Amino acid sequence: MSVVCLIFLAWLTALPFTLSQALSLPREILTSAKQYGPDGPWQAVRVSLGNPPQLLDLYPGGTYGTIILTDTVCNGILLASCGTGGLFEPARSKSLITTKISTSGPELDWTLGAMNNSGEAQYVMDQLTLAPTSALDSATVPNLSVLMVTNVTTTYPDGTTYPLQLGQLALGPSNTGQIRDQNEWMLPSSANLIPGYLWKNGTIGSASYGLHIGSATLNIPLSLWLGGYDQSRVIGPVNTLPSHNSFLDNFFIDLIDIGIAVDHGGSPFTFFSTEGLLAKDNSSINSPVSVNVNPAAPYLYLPRSTCDAIAKDLPVTYQPKYGLYFWDLEDSRYHDIVTSPSYLSFRFRAPNRQLEDLTIKVPFALLNLTLEQPLVNSPTLYFPCQPPQGSSTYALGRAFLQAAFIGIVWNENSGHWYLAQAPGPDIPTSPTPTTFTDSINGSSTDWSETWRSHWTPLTDAHSRATDRPPSPSATRSLSNGAYAGIGVGSAAMVCVAVLAYVFVRRRRHGKETSTAIKKINVEDVSQNLITHNDGVHEAAGPEPAEISGGKRDEAWEMPHQQCSEKRVELE
Repeated sequence: MSVVCLIFLAWLTALPFTLSQALSLPREILTSAKQYGPDGPWQAVRVSLGNPPQLLDLYPGGTYGTIILTDTVCNGILLASCGTGGLFEPARSKSLITTKISTSGPELDWTLGAMNNSGEAQYVMDQLTLAPTSALDSATVPNLSVLMVTNVTTTYPDGTTYPLQLGQLALGPSNTGQIRDQNEWMLPSSANLIPGYLWKNGTIGSASYGLHIGSATLNIPLSLWLGGYDQSRVIGPVNTLPSHNSFLDNFFIDLIDIGIAVDHGGSPFTFFSTEGLLAKDNSSINSPVSVNVNPAAPYLYLPRSTCDAIAKDLPVTYQPKYGLYFWDLEDSRYHDIVTSPSYLSFRFRAPNRQLEDLTIKVPFALLNLTLEQPLVNSPTLYFPCQPPQGSSTYALGRAFLQAAFIGIVWNENSGHWYLAQAPGPDIPTSPTPTTFTDSINGSSTDWSETWRSHWTPLTDAHSRATDRPPSPSATRSLSNGAYAGIGVGSAAMVCVAVLAYVFVRRRRHGKETSTAIKKINVEDVSQNLITHNDGVHEAAGPEPAEISGGKRDEAWEMPHQQCSEKRVELE
């Protein structure tokens, strides 16, 4: 009986840990079935706000206040696209807590100046509900910090203004209960933030998230996990950089260069790879350039000279009205570029000089986006590169994050954020939820393989470049298991060869032989040989000693005084 009691006691002791561990699993955020523009299509996540809950689709990313559009945003706007992600009705929510804190004008721009947003908004608090998943129940964040937008527009380079379709789900930092001066970017003292609250409440294991925007066009699902990440969305090496509980200090990284290359097959360009595009034709750009990885903004926000240098090798035309480049669909290169294994490469400086720089590859298939109404009358394909509109901060937005993974562990003193290559369309259907540690490991998946079903490599006959370099895929043609097998097999062959050699030598030494021993002076022979670039030649001097005339197994004894009583056999 005592044994049974001890077992039961041990089970009771372990039970709280088991329950806590289950509650701390990474939590996936539901992806909306809808797609958004007018410059995408982009994917979004779906949450509920208020009591009773109101469904809203939001772009993931950003910090502090979650940005929602209210039912007044589209007043006087006769465009069907306005607020299509859902408009929040404050009067319907019984859990809404208002404040006297408001903001207006350009300060409303939550893209750090990448876009040119302007309007009016008020800070409020309300209850957020995350939908249940296959493994976890729904989760609630009370008194979420919310920036409730009452009117807003974004302005394009020609001065035309357009309404927005949806807001943004803020994903950090870990602070709760912050108090800020009303003249600064601030939160009410009792407001909560999503990862920090769920972590301190024991719902997730850390105040963190992992994000891959994916592609709506190519059916790469959006992946957003709180308290962890999907390891299948991380390929190869990972850049790990320090993070801070700050609005401005995170997701900045040094960009060293930008290039164009072809992974395999023929090239749609007159080259197989080219570099130096970041600072090309612009002596004022000193590499590296600090850029902000920003999921709140849609484009690649780079110097105009950089965009022009990239566009010079593409069949595109610059459109000043939009500050963007339209693809020329009549040019035969267009189809070859967006369907072949060609990509734009971004090389980032490693945080540790002992590590290799990180290169993120963004296939041109992902940079073939669509403008829609109200920006254009009919759908128009474009290349998403332009200078920042409202500041001098360069940024890499959703266009870049279609092919890149970002994650962050919020910590007031020693947090980290992560940047890595993300896969293409051929990814596992089931995610691999993983908790964060000080460093994260990517999957062993070959990046090129995740694009194989989508790409159509050009044949040599259709290649516009002829001077082919060594294929970057050649060393990736075998799996890691195959390489391991080859290594083991090679080692085995070496062992067999050594054993055979030892066996033969022992047999020879065991035979009785009447071999004649002749003395030669090796030093005399070596002095009569000199080496030239075209081979070995005799040097002037006495005749070299002849090593011949004996039987096949004859041995030759080296001079005793030169070999320190060691015998060398020449066989």
